[in-house]
Amino acid sequence: MARTTMFPSILPNGEDFVDDSYSEQELDRMSGQELQSLAAKHPTDDVHGRMKADDIREGLVGKTRIVVE
Repeated sequence: MARTTMFPSILPNGEDFVDDSYSEQELDRMSGQELQSLAAKHPTDDVHGRMKADDIREGLVGKTRIVVE
């Protein structure tokens, strides 16, 4: 499998790029209960734990990932 690389000029300080945001595919794999827990703890005002799962998915795509314990 080929490894994709980026031009060093667009990476700050030569560090590897890390995407720490939620993707649509990742959120699609989560159950409604997982999404509600995530929405309740996420610092954004765009989602909350009482929303429908589809609304939570839509609100969290592209938002920074958090750890839910």
